[in-house]
Amino acid sequence: MKPVLLEFGPCTPAEWCLPISSFGLFLLLAFVAGIAIARRRGTRLGIDPSQMLDLSLYMIIGGIIVGRLGYVIINWPTFAAAPLSIFKIWKDSGLTFYGALVGGLIVAWVFARRRKIPLPRLMDVFASALALGYSVAMVGALLHGLYVGRASGVPWAVTMLLDRRHPTQIYLLLASLGTYQVLKAQERQDATPGVLFYLWLLLFSLARVAVEFFVESPAAFGPFTLAQIVNVAAAVIAVIGLVVSARRPGAEPEVASPTV
Repeated sequence: MKPVLLEFGPCTPAEWCLPISSFGLFLLLAFVAGIAIARRRGTRLGIDPSQMLDLSLYMIIGGIIVGRLGYVIINWPTFAAAPLSIFKIWKDSGLTFYGALVGGLIVAWVFARRRKIPLPRLMDVFASALALGYSVAMVGALLHGLYVGRASGVPWAVTMLLDRRHPTQIYLLLASLGTYQVLKAQERQDATPGVLFYLWLLLFSLARVAVEFFVESPAAFGPFTLAQIVNVAAAVIAVIGLVVSARRPGAEPEVASPTV
Protein backbone atom coordinates (compact mmCIF):
# COMPACT_ATOMS: atom_id res chain seq x y z
CA MET A 1 0.00 0.00 0.00
CA LYS A 2 1.14 3.51 -0.83
CA PRO A 3 -1.80 5.89 -0.31
CA VAL A 4 0.29 9.05 -0.81
CA LEU A 5 2.73 9.19 -3.71
CA LEU A 6 3.97 12.78 -3.29
CA GLU A 7 3.44 15.77 -1.02
CA PHE A 8 3.72 19.42 -2.03
CA GLY A 9 3.93 22.50 0.15
CA PRO A 10 5.14 23.05 3.70
CA CYS A 11 4.27 20.07 5.85
CA THR A 12 4.71 21.92 9.13
CA PRO A 13 1.96 22.22 10.14
CA ALA A 14 0.76 19.09 8.40
CA GLU A 15 -2.57 20.54 7.27
CA TRP A 16 -0.76 22.73 4.74
CA CYS A 17 0.53 19.72 2.83
CA LEU A 18 -1.00 18.98 -0.55
CA PRO A 19 -0.73 15.19 -0.93
CA ILE A 20 -0.98 13.48 -4.30
CA SER A 21 -2.80 10.26 -3.55
CA SER A 22 -2.39 7.02 -5.45
CA PHE A 23 -6.11 6.80 -6.04
CA GLY A 24 -6.28 10.42 -7.21
CA LEU A 25 -3.51 9.90 -9.75
CA PHE A 26 -5.01 6.73 -11.21
CA LEU A 27 -8.47 8.30 -11.19
CA LEU A 28 -7.01 11.05 -13.37
CA LEU A 29 -5.51 8.42 -15.67
CA ALA A 30 -8.91 6.69 -15.77
CA PHE A 31 -10.51 9.96 -16.88
CA VAL A 32 -7.89 10.38 -19.62
CA ALA A 33 -8.45 6.84 -20.91
CA GLY A 34 -12.23 7.22 -20.77
CA ILE A 35 -12.19 10.57 -22.57
CA ALA A 36 -10.02 9.16 -25.35
CA ILE A 37 -12.52 6.36 -25.98
CA ALA A 38 -15.55 8.66 -25.70
CA ARG A 39 -14.07 11.13 -28.22
CA ARG A 40 -13.56 8.34 -30.74
CA ARG A 41 -17.08 7.00 -30.23
CA GLY A 42 -18.60 10.48 -30.25
CA THR A 43 -17.50 11.17 -33.82
CA ARG A 44 -19.94 8.46 -34.94
CA LEU A 45 -22.76 10.66 -33.62
CA GLY A 46 -21.45 13.70 -35.42
CA ILE A 47 -20.08 15.27 -32.23
CA ASP A 48 -16.90 17.22 -32.84
CA PRO A 49 -13.96 15.82 -30.81
CA SER A 50 -13.43 19.20 -29.11
CA GLN A 51 -17.10 19.29 -28.07
CA MET A 52 -16.80 15.72 -26.85
CA LEU A 53 -13.82 16.74 -24.75
CA ASP A 54 -15.81 19.62 -23.25
CA LEU A 55 -18.77 17.34 -22.53
CA SER A 56 -16.52 14.74 -20.89
CA LEU A 57 -14.90 17.36 -18.66
CA TYR A 58 -18.29 18.77 -17.61
CA MET A 59 -19.50 15.24 -16.88
CA ILE A 60 -16.43 14.64 -14.72
CA ILE A 61 -17.09 17.85 -12.78
CA GLY A 62 -20.76 16.94 -12.34
CA GLY A 63 -19.76 13.44 -11.30
CA ILE A 64 -17.27 14.68 -8.71
CA ILE A 65 -19.79 17.12 -7.20
CA VAL A 66 -22.65 14.61 -6.90
CA GLY A 67 -20.32 11.74 -6.00
CA ARG A 68 -18.80 13.82 -3.20
CA LEU A 69 -22.26 14.84 -2.01
CA GLY A 70 -23.28 11.19 -1.74
CA TYR A 71 -20.10 10.36 0.20
CA VAL A 72 -20.70 13.24 2.61
CA ILE A 73 -24.30 12.17 3.22
CA ILE A 74 -23.28 8.58 3.93
CA ASN A 75 -20.50 9.70 6.30
CA TRP A 76 -22.27 12.76 7.72
CA PRO A 77 -21.38 12.14 11.40
CA THR A 78 -17.70 12.36 10.48
CA PHE A 79 -18.08 15.51 8.38
CA ALA A 80 -20.43 17.18 10.87
CA ALA A 81 -17.57 17.25 13.36
CA ALA A 82 -15.27 18.95 10.83
CA PRO A 83 -17.37 20.66 8.10
CA LEU A 84 -14.38 22.10 6.23
CA SER A 85 -13.15 18.58 5.54
CA ILE A 86 -16.06 18.26 3.09
CA PHE A 87 -13.99 20.22 0.59
CA LYS A 88 -10.70 18.37 1.21
CA ILE A 89 -11.42 15.64 -1.30
CA TRP A 90 -7.70 15.24 -2.02
CA LYS A 91 -7.18 13.95 1.53
CA ASP A 92 -9.76 11.15 1.72
CA SER A 93 -10.54 10.53 -2.00
CA GLY A 94 -14.15 10.18 -0.89
CA LEU A 95 -16.66 9.69 -3.72
CA THR A 96 -19.62 7.39 -4.20
CA PHE A 97 -19.49 5.68 -7.59
CA TYR A 98 -23.20 5.80 -8.34
CA GLY A 99 -23.40 9.40 -7.16
CA ALA A 100 -20.66 10.26 -9.66
CA LEU A 101 -22.50 8.29 -12.35
CA VAL A 102 -25.75 10.19 -11.70
CA GLY A 103 -23.90 13.52 -11.79
CA GLY A 104 -22.36 12.65 -15.15
CA LEU A 105 -25.70 11.46 -16.55
CA ILE A 106 -27.40 14.73 -15.58
CA VAL A 107 -24.82 16.66 -17.59
CA ALA A 108 -25.19 14.22 -20.51
CA TRP A 109 -28.99 14.66 -20.42
CA VAL A 110 -28.68 18.45 -20.67
CA PHE A 111 -26.21 18.13 -23.56
CA ALA A 112 -28.38 15.58 -25.37
CA ARG A 113 -31.44 17.82 -25.16
CA ARG A 114 -29.56 20.81 -26.53
CA ARG A 115 -28.06 18.82 -29.40
CA LYS A 116 -31.27 16.82 -30.02
CA ILE A 117 -29.36 13.55 -29.63
CA PRO A 118 -31.26 10.56 -28.16
CA LEU A 119 -29.97 10.17 -24.61
CA PRO A 120 -29.69 6.33 -24.84
CA ARG A 121 -27.35 6.65 -27.81
CA LEU A 122 -25.23 9.25 -26.03
CA MET A 123 -25.09 7.00 -22.96
CA ASP A 124 -23.78 4.20 -25.17
CA VAL A 125 -20.83 6.38 -26.14
CA PHE A 126 -19.58 6.22 -22.57
CA ALA A 127 -20.22 2.51 -21.87
CA SER A 128 -16.83 1.15 -22.91
CA ALA A 129 -15.15 4.29 -21.53
CA LEU A 130 -16.64 3.56 -18.10
CA ALA A 131 -15.49 -0.06 -18.22
CA LEU A 132 -11.91 0.72 -19.17
CA GLY A 133 -11.68 3.77 -16.90
CA TYR A 134 -12.88 1.78 -13.90
CA SER A 135 -10.24 -0.86 -14.46
CA VAL A 136 -7.53 1.83 -14.43
CA ALA A 137 -8.95 3.37 -11.25
CA MET A 138 -8.76 0.01 -9.50
CA VAL A 139 -4.95 0.11 -9.68
CA GLY A 140 -5.13 3.28 -7.60
CA ALA A 141 -7.64 1.65 -5.26
CA LEU A 142 -5.16 -1.17 -4.64
CA LEU A 143 -2.31 1.22 -3.87
CA HIS A 144 -4.51 3.47 -1.74
CA GLY A 145 -6.07 0.65 0.26
CA LEU A 146 -9.70 1.00 -0.86
CA TYR A 147 -12.08 -1.99 -1.08
CA VAL A 148 -9.88 -3.92 1.36
CA GLY A 149 -10.36 -7.66 0.99
CA ARG A 150 -10.94 -10.21 3.71
CA ALA A 151 -7.99 -12.06 5.22
CA SER A 152 -7.13 -15.05 3.06
CA GLY A 153 -4.43 -17.61 2.46
CA VAL A 154 -4.97 -17.94 -1.30
CA PRO A 155 -1.69 -17.95 -3.29
CA TRP A 156 -2.53 -14.65 -5.00
CA ALA A 157 -3.32 -12.79 -1.73
CA VAL A 158 -1.69 -9.38 -1.19
CA THR A 159 -0.38 -7.87 2.04
CA MET A 160 -2.60 -5.06 3.28
CA LEU A 161 -3.06 -3.77 6.83
CA LEU A 162 -0.42 -6.22 8.10
CA ASP A 163 -2.29 -9.26 6.79
CA ARG A 164 -2.64 -11.34 3.65
CA ARG A 165 -5.91 -10.50 1.94
CA HIS A 166 -7.99 -11.07 -1.18
CA PRO A 167 -6.91 -8.58 -3.89
CA THR A 168 -10.50 -7.45 -4.44
CA GLN A 169 -9.32 -4.47 -6.46
CA ILE A 170 -7.69 -6.84 -8.95
CA TYR A 171 -10.89 -8.89 -9.11
CA LEU A 172 -12.81 -5.75 -10.08
CA LEU A 173 -10.09 -4.72 -12.53
CA LEU A 174 -10.31 -8.08 -14.33
CA ALA A 175 -14.11 -7.97 -14.32
CA SER A 176 -14.06 -4.49 -15.87
CA LEU A 177 -11.59 -5.56 -18.56
CA GLY A 178 -13.83 -8.51 -19.36
CA THR A 179 -16.83 -6.18 -19.55
CA TYR A 180 -14.86 -3.90 -21.88
CA GLN A 181 -14.26 -6.79 -24.27
CA VAL A 182 -17.94 -7.75 -24.22
CA LEU A 183 -18.95 -4.17 -25.01
CA LYS A 184 -16.45 -3.93 -27.85
CA ALA A 185 -17.99 -7.05 -29.39
CA GLN A 186 -21.47 -5.54 -29.04
CA GLU A 187 -20.34 -2.27 -30.62
CA ARG A 188 -19.43 -4.13 -33.80
CA GLN A 189 -22.99 -5.50 -33.97
CA ASP A 190 -24.52 -1.97 -33.95
CA ALA A 191 -26.74 -2.68 -30.94
CA THR A 192 -30.04 -0.90 -30.31
CA PRO A 193 -29.54 2.49 -28.54
CA GLY A 194 -29.22 2.04 -24.79
CA VAL A 195 -28.15 -1.60 -24.90
CA LEU A 196 -24.43 -0.92 -24.47
CA PHE A 197 -24.90 1.31 -21.44
CA TYR A 198 -27.36 -0.96 -19.66
CA LEU A 199 -25.25 -4.02 -20.49
CA TRP A 200 -22.26 -2.29 -18.89
CA LEU A 201 -24.37 -1.39 -15.83
CA LEU A 202 -25.62 -4.97 -15.50
CA LEU A 203 -22.18 -6.57 -15.76
CA PHE A 204 -20.61 -3.97 -13.51
CA SER A 205 -23.22 -4.26 -10.76
CA LEU A 206 -23.16 -8.07 -10.80
CA ALA A 207 -19.37 -8.02 -10.53
CA ARG A 208 -19.61 -5.66 -7.55
CA VAL A 209 -22.16 -7.94 -5.85
CA ALA A 210 -19.91 -10.97 -6.35
CA VAL A 211 -16.64 -9.31 -5.32
CA GLU A 212 -18.27 -7.77 -2.25
CA PHE A 213 -18.35 -11.25 -0.69
CA PHE A 214 -14.55 -10.98 -0.48
CA VAL A 215 -14.48 -7.36 0.79
CA GLU A 216 -14.03 -6.64 4.48
CA SER A 217 -17.29 -4.78 4.90
CA PRO A 218 -19.96 -5.02 7.62
CA ALA A 219 -23.26 -6.71 6.84
CA ALA A 220 -26.23 -4.35 6.65
CA PHE A 221 -29.17 -6.58 5.66
CA GLY A 222 -28.78 -10.14 6.85
CA PRO A 223 -25.55 -11.50 5.32
CA PHE A 224 -25.47 -8.77 2.65
CA THR A 225 -23.57 -5.49 2.73
CA LEU A 226 -25.00 -2.09 1.82
CA ALA A 227 -22.91 -2.12 -1.37
CA GLN A 228 -24.50 -5.41 -2.43
CA ILE A 229 -28.02 -4.07 -1.88
CA VAL A 230 -27.23 -0.95 -3.90
CA ASN A 231 -25.71 -2.98 -6.73
CA VAL A 232 -28.61 -5.43 -6.81
CA ALA A 233 -30.88 -2.41 -7.28
CA ALA A 234 -28.59 -1.17 -10.07
CA ALA A 235 -28.74 -4.61 -11.72
CA VAL A 236 -32.55 -4.51 -11.65
CA ILE A 237 -32.50 -1.06 -13.28
CA ALA A 238 -30.09 -2.41 -15.90
CA VAL A 239 -32.37 -5.37 -16.72
CA ILE A 240 -35.37 -3.05 -17.06
CA GLY A 241 -33.31 -0.76 -19.29
CA LEU A 242 -32.25 -3.67 -21.49
CA VAL A 243 -35.85 -4.86 -21.86
CA VAL A 244 -37.07 -1.38 -22.76
CA SER A 245 -34.18 -0.90 -25.19
CA ALA A 246 -34.88 -4.24 -26.88
CA ARG A 247 -38.46 -3.14 -27.58
CA ARG A 248 -37.32 -0.06 -29.47
CA PRO A 249 -37.02 -0.12 -33.27
CA GLY A 250 -33.70 -1.36 -34.63
CA ALA A 251 -30.71 0.88 -34.37
CA GLU A 252 -30.29 3.35 -37.18
CA PRO A 253 -26.84 3.60 -38.76
CA GLU A 254 -24.52 5.95 -36.93
CA VAL A 255 -23.73 8.40 -39.72
CA ALA A 256 -21.84 11.48 -38.62
CA SER A 257 -23.87 14.63 -39.16
CA PRO A 258 -22.30 18.01 -39.98
CA THR A 259 -21.00 19.87 -36.97
CA VAL A 260 -20.86 23.59 -36.40
